[in-house]
Amino acid sequence: MEYRPIIAAQSTVRIVPTPAAPGFVRVVLVSNRYLLGIALILVALVPLFLDALHDTFRSRVRTDIALLPTYIASFGAVCLGHLSLRRIAVLPLVSGASLIFPTFLASFTVGFFVLFILRIPLGLPHLLGSFVTACTWYFFASVMRARYVRPIVGLVGVSPTEAAQLSERIHWQILREPRLPQGISAVAFDPHSNLSMRWSSFITRLVLQGVPVYHLAHMEEGLTGRVKFTEHSDNEFGALLPSLFYLKIKRVIDVVVALLALPFVACIVALVSVLIRLESPGPAIFCQVRMGHRGRPFVCFKLRTMHTAMDGPAFTEEGDRRVTRLGAYLRKWRIDELPQVWNVALGEMSWIGPRPEAIGLARHYERHVPFYGYRHAVRPGITGWAAVHQGNVAMLEAAQEKLEFDFFYIRYFSFWLDVLIVLKTIRTVLTGFGSR
Repeated sequence: MEYRPIIAAQSTVRIVPTPAAPGFVRVVLVSNRYLLGIALILVALVPLFLDALHDTFRSRVRTDIALLPTYIASFGAVCLGHLSLRRIAVLPLVSGASLIFPTFLASFTVGFFVLFILRIPLGLPHLLGSFVTACTWYFFASVMRARYVRPIVGLVGVSPTEAAQLSERIHWQILREPRLPQGISAVAFDPHSNLSMRWSSFITRLVLQGVPVYHLAHMEEGLTGRVKFTEHSDNEFGALLPSLFYLKIKRVIDVVVALLALPFVACIVALVSVLIRLESPGPAIFCQVRMGHRGRPFVCFKLRTMHTAMDGPAFTEEGDRRVTRLGAYLRKWRIDELPQVWNVALGEMSWIGPRPEAIGLARHYERHVPFYGYRHAVRPGITGWAAVHQGNVAMLEAAQEKLEFDFFYIRYFSFWLDVLIVLKTIRTVLTGFGSR
């Protein structure tokens, strides 16, 4: 995903190395071709070097394994991992270093299964060595980028007070006169400010010269992962319409994955249901009518995590006494959401999307939070962009922020954003982030 320029420019945001960066680092860190090229060389040489240190292992490899298919699988996995990192790391609220291991684990797993399914002889030690080498190289490059590379963006029509509130991930420099200082890689401006003809001509010249010019609000969206609605005219609902093409593709993926997962999910749900019934009286499956796609109600299924004899508010509070001991763990690891795979198979939900709210709570939010109903433009999901950043929320202020996350997901609806949510969901499940 790239930020949207006001007028199409020929280049994307350039990353500016600091003057202190060594010459070799300066060249390598700003070029994806160099990063990938060095990675492929290391993946080819390092495992062979390790083989040479162990004669017995080297002999076994030479006599028993055809290394060429393993090399091809390793190179393909590195290229796939590199492409995935490029597409995911530019998304908001992302730490590039934290994505390296899961991204390459996924790409090398794909390479392994391709060779396994095709029954091609596989050099597993060599493949593992390539995986470790790729992870090490990209992690080293990530650390060096954080140390030596920092983007510098010029601001036009923005006051110092407004600039101080912008993300610290970017070095912002307010332009006092219509001239582009050395080192500025892009310009962001507020179209609602009263720009003189002189500044308007300057921005036009930048675009014609290939310097990216961005709407400041769009740039903030890319840095915060949230889309805010204001009274300005740029808040057109057409800008939030999700990709209809990807909606169809995603629906096919949802159904296929749900059907494949259902047998395994059914076994887990059956086992946990027995434990729930043993701990407290009441049904194991909790059914609740929730607001669905395009505002249509549907019955959402969850594993019961609360005592049935206790009353309380419509939402779960911090340390809620209604939650059972087993329920606390089910909520922490999101196991209670597994029955919703059936909702996905029925077409009522998706694996990824805004979390569905109970009808009463959704109506309450619609009365108090502007544009709340627009989150129903896509199918609700088992996990989502807001869920992995906020967790479970109930207060109106938090609901407004949640809506901004949901709007971002709808506006930048894409395969790579879904991939990032999957990775963040894994982190959420392992850490129990946001559970109540």
